[in-house]
Amino acid sequence: MTSGTDTTTRALLSADWLATAGRLPAPDPAPRSTVAYRLTVTDPPPGTAPVTDVLVDLAGGRLGVSRAAGEPPGLLITAPYAAAYDLLLGPARARVEILERGDVRVVGNFSLLFFIDAALERDRAGQVAALREGTAVPPGAVRAPGARGVPREHGDGVAASPSDAEAVERAAQNLPRTVRELRREVGDSTPGAQFYVSLDGKTVADAGLGTARPGVAMTADSMPLWYCCAKPLLSVALGRLWERGDFDPYLPVAHYLPEFAAGGKTAITSMELLTHTAPVPTGQDPLHGVVGAADEVRLRRAFEAVVPQREPGTPAGINYSQWWAWFVLARLLPVLDGRDYGAYVEEEILRPCGMDRTRVYLTPEDYDAYGERLPLIHVSNLGDTPQPTWFWSTRGATTHCIPGVNTRGPLSDLGRLLEMLLAAGAAPGGRVLSPTSVAALTGRHRTGVRDRYGNADWGFGLRLECASLGEEFVSFSRHASPRAFGHDGLWTATAFADPETRLAVALHLNGKVEHERHQERMFRITDAVHHDLGLV
Repeated sequence: MTSGTDTTTRALLSADWLATAGRLPAPDPAPRSTVAYRLTVTDPPPGTAPVTDVLVDLAGGRLGVSRAAGEPPGLLITAPYAAAYDLLLGPARARVEILERGDVRVVGNFSLLFFIDAALERDRAGQVAALREGTAVPPGAVRAPGARGVPREHGDGVAASPSDAEAVERAAQNLPRTVRELRREVGDSTPGAQFYVSLDGKTVADAGLGTARPGVAMTADSMPLWYCCAKPLLSVALGRLWERGDFDPYLPVAHYLPEFAAGGKTAITSMELLTHTAPVPTGQDPLHGVVGAADEVRLRRAFEAVVPQREPGTPAGINYSQWWAWFVLARLLPVLDGRDYGAYVEEEILRPCGMDRTRVYLTPEDYDAYGERLPLIHVSNLGDTPQPTWFWSTRGATTHCIPGVNTRGPLSDLGRLLEMLLAAGAAPGGRVLSPTSVAALTGRHRTGVRDRYGNADWGFGLRLECASLGEEFVSFSRHASPRAFGHDGLWTATAFADPETRLAVALHLNGKVEHERHQERMFRITDAVHHDLGLV
């Protein structure tokens, strides 16, 4: 592996393999740019280490693998041997497909996987390629091709069609400062952007810039991943059932789903799940590791999970749920209504709102038709060029229902959902909610708690503007009113509506960056919208 004459093939994680890996320049464990995880193999072949510590230098691209020693780091991954190979040395698509297998567990900061994936795929130091060269590919693992599964660079973009260029120019006329800020980011922190803005129900901007994925332009018709900006769909669905008298969010979830009571979950209410105050820390989300797996696997993990118990008198804190809570809440719909999550949302929300291009999740036929043109999430490591990844873009991830995560559609459709809420529940195809229900959804159901990511007050599954609590708690814009509500999508997107100004904004940047950099760019863009429209 270390010289042109060494053609020995070694078993991954064998003593010889670890010795060879140890001779490569090791990452410095001290800097913020180095992340660590402990990898436990569930079926280690004889002679291989069952537990190893992995260091990944996000900036320099160096990779360190050694036998586990000392206290474990904050990220723990448990996987079969073949999946361990895919995670360390496999191609980009296979690396994210381990989350679809159903036999992987992840505990800790799941979001680090995005940045680890980008660093391994870029392989700036050439160490992944060096290790691949002399490592036997185990049965069930995927051999990396000579070329990357997706290109390293996002390139200079592709030419937009005349109509798409005209849409951008119209947006620039209406929102000159906003488009200037977007152009500043496209080609830097993100390869592409899509945005929709309306004021009092009238479209001000609906356009796309840059690239959706290598060789494909981002346009107003592209279908980016909404990520957690899709969570309000389930809020509206449950709000309708609450309005109808079929659902009480203050009752325990187990009242409707008795099997959920296992593992100390008897008293957890739907409102706790909707406000992210259930006693399950974010890093212990039961669906970490299987978020894209088959329904029966996710159902078993979600319902059998044993949750930490709060000490009597301990106030609830914020435990943001990326997937677990919404997966459980979506299981209420068949019990309460008879329709599953996808059918209910399509028939009772998407159709009345005119969101005909939105897909709660893709069918296999959808994927065959345009799956390879969908916008990809790109990841920048500490200012590096955005690297395309396959997260939520494989056939498996796009065609499984992952409530509140993998919905896709043009942001103009997301804007229509916001406009329905601004219109007190009225939509072009009929009323979706009563005005009272909209007030209930957008009211403050969680107050008095805060976290280090700037989260504070919360509605019925909706994020609320909290700028009044301090600069660090701005949710959508420094100029949004305290009545503004919406959601954001992890370091890629934001969508909000403000009843005070009748403003609706949906913005997606398909370049993921670290939290602080993302907040800075998004607030700069959303503040510009307010300036352009004279709302400051």
